[in-house]
Amino acid sequence: MKIRTRLLLFLLPTLLGSIAFISSLLAYNWYQEISEGFQTRLKSAVVAAAALIDPNALELTDELQEIQKELALTRLHIIPVRSSPLSTIPTHVQLTKAYRTEEGASVMTGYAPIFTKEGHIMGLMAADVSTDLIDQKFQESLFLILLGSGCTLAIVVTTLYLIANKISDPVQQLNNSALAIAAGQYGESVQVNGPKEIVELANTLNTMSECLHENINRLKDNSLLRERMYGEYECATLLQHLMLQKNIDTCRSDAVAVKSITFFSESPRGLLLDFPKPERKDLFLIHMAEAEEEGFEGMYELLTQYKLSKENPKHLSLSYDRTRCLLSYKGPELPLFWSLDHRRFIQPSDRSVPLESGDFFFLFNQGLVNFYKEPKRIVDLLAKVLKLFASDGLETTAAMLQKELTFATKRKELSEDIHLLCFQVLS
Repeated sequence: MKIRTRLLLFLLPTLLGSIAFISSLLAYNWYQEISEGFQTRLKSAVVAAAALIDPNALELTDELQEIQKELALTRLHIIPVRSSPLSTIPTHVQLTKAYRTEEGASVMTGYAPIFTKEGHIMGLMAADVSTDLIDQKFQESLFLILLGSGCTLAIVVTTLYLIANKISDPVQQLNNSALAIAAGQYGESVQVNGPKEIVELANTLNTMSECLHENINRLKDNSLLRERMYGEYECATLLQHLMLQKNIDTCRSDAVAVKSITFFSESPRGLLLDFPKPERKDLFLIHMAEAEEEGFEGMYELLTQYKLSKENPKHLSLSYDRTRCLLSYKGPELPLFWSLDHRRFIQPSDRSVPLESGDFFFLFNQGLVNFYKEPKRIVDLLAKVLKLFASDGLETTAAMLQKELTFATKRKELSEDIHLLCFQVLS
C-alpha cells in the first residue's frame, strides 16, 4: 500500500468525524440563535405595534399595516379586554409556542398589552408570524455549514494528497535507485526534493553507491593483481621444479642418492641444483646456486647466468671422488657431513672430507638459515633425526626430517622458501 493511500485512509475518517462533530455543534448553536433572534424580533414588533395603537379607537392604522409588511408578520390584530377578567390579561409581552392554524400553517403569536394614559389595559396587540422563517434561516445556515465543511474537506484532502506525493515520489525515486544499485549500476547519484529526512537518506544512498563503486573497482584491480601474481607464482613454482626436482629425478648415479625437502612461501626464491657431466667417470659433480632476487624474474636470471657461467664463486660446487671416497667443495655455503658409523657430524679440513658408504651430507638454502636464525639449531635438528633414523636409509631419514620441518613451519609463518637437500653416499 502506497504512502498516499495510507495517509488518506488514516486521516480521512478522523477528519470526517471532526468535521461532522463541529458542524453539528455549529448547526445546533445557530438554530438556537436563529430561534432566539426570531422571538426577540417578534417581541419587539408586538411592543412597537402596541405603542402605536390609540387606546380610544383600538384600530389598525396604515402605519401598522406598513410595519406588518416590513416585519413579515402574517397577521396583526387587536383583542379588546373590556369583558375579560383582569387575572387573565397579560401585563407584559408573551409568546406562544409554535402551533398549526386551520389553514395548516405553522405560526407563533406574540401578545403585548395596550395601555391607556392612566395605565389601564384596554386590549392586547397580537402578532402572528410564520415559523417557516426559522426553518428557512436554519436551512440557509446549514447550507453554509455544509458548504464550508465540503470546502474544508476538499482543501484538506488536496493538501494531504500533495504532501503524500511529496513524500512518496522521492521514496519511489530512492526505491528505483536502490534497485539500480542491486542490478549493478554503481556510482550513479539520485537527486530528490522533499523533506530533510528524505534528502539525507538520498545522500546516504548516494554515498553508499559511490563506496560500492570504489570497492568493486578495488576488488577488480585486486583480482587482476592476484591473477597476475598467481600466474607469476605458478610460473615460478614450475620453474623451480625444473631447476630442482626434475634434475634430481633425472639423476642416474650409483654414487650418491638424493632427496629434496621443499616448503614454498608466498615469495619464492629460486634454488638451482645441477649435476654436470664430469670428464672422469670416477667423479660425481654437484652444483647448487641460489637466486639473488625473489619471484619468477629472479629464477629466470639465475638460470640464465648459470648457463652462461657455471664456474661462479658465489655458487656451491661439490666433487665426490669415488676412488678416494673424498668429497671436496668450494663456495660460500658450508655443507653438513654425517658419519653413519660414528653417529656424529664430521668437521671438514681444507674444504674436503672423507665419506664412506652410508654417510650423509646436507645442502640447504639461506631461507632455512633465516627460519631458524642460528645454524646450530639446524645442526641440532639434523642430529636428532639422524641419530635415530640414519641407519634406516635416506628415504626414512628424509621423511622424518620432512615431518619435523612441517611441524616447525606450522608454528611460524614462512617468509622465504625452505630447501633442504639430503644426500647419502652409496659407494
